[in-house]
Amino acid sequence: MKQIPLKIEGMHCEGCAQVVEALLGREDGVQKAAVSYATCEARVLLDPAATDPAKLAAAIERAGYRVAEPGA
Repeated sequence: MKQIPLKIEGMHCEGCAQVVEALLGREDGVQKAAVSYATCEARVLLDPAATDPAKLAAAIERAGYRVAEPGA
């Protein structure tokens, strides 16, 4: 397992953070996701053999948010 940070842009409220957290939690290979509206950041515990930061960023962007520097 590996923990990565994702900087998320476009969240307007705590509800947005909850949406992103639920979205990440449904992705294959994600063990746990915690999203903070206050810091505009997600911390994702993932299985690197099953997914990668680029795939997670694509899922977030399909929902209308942006990811700055995926997996940086």
